[in-house]
Amino acid sequence: GKFMPIRQFFYFDAIECLPENVFLPSNEVTTESPTVVNLPMKPSRYLSQEIIFGQDFQEKLGKSKYFVVGSGAIGCEMLKNFAMMGIGCSEEGYVYVTDMDSIEKSNLNRQFLFRSWDIGKMKSTVAAEAVKAMNSRMNIRAYVDGVLP
Repeated sequence: GKFMPIRQFFYFDAIECLPENVFLPSNEVTTESPTVVNLPMKPSRYLSQEIIFGQDFQEKLGKSKYFVVGSGAIGCEMLKNFAMMGIGCSEEGYVYVTDMDSIEKSNLNRQFLFRSWDIGKMKSTVAAEAVKAMNSRMNIRAYVDGVLP
């Protein structure tokens, strides 16, 4: 078929995502620029992200405000990723989603936030409920309005 699993070694490098000072030797670290590695960490749902990117970055994610247009296949994936990453999960953060479409049976195989009992309901409303179930701290609001230029 057209889409086959990768059957080889796969190397993915995103070193540009790391803070600039993460690789400083410990004798060059100052209180103004601590490395992510030597910060004390408390248990958290987002601990793996905090280890890599730092707690300040995680707080920024929580305070972020995003507007997602469409909750189809890509929108569902984005909303799921937002919930798992903690985007919009602090008091100041919020995620807004809009989609004028309702769920059809043909959507169920590629839009994984929807179930058969959701057929006929509005996509944005069901998607918001589904990601809220994944992360109850996520502040999300669903709209069924179109977006015009």
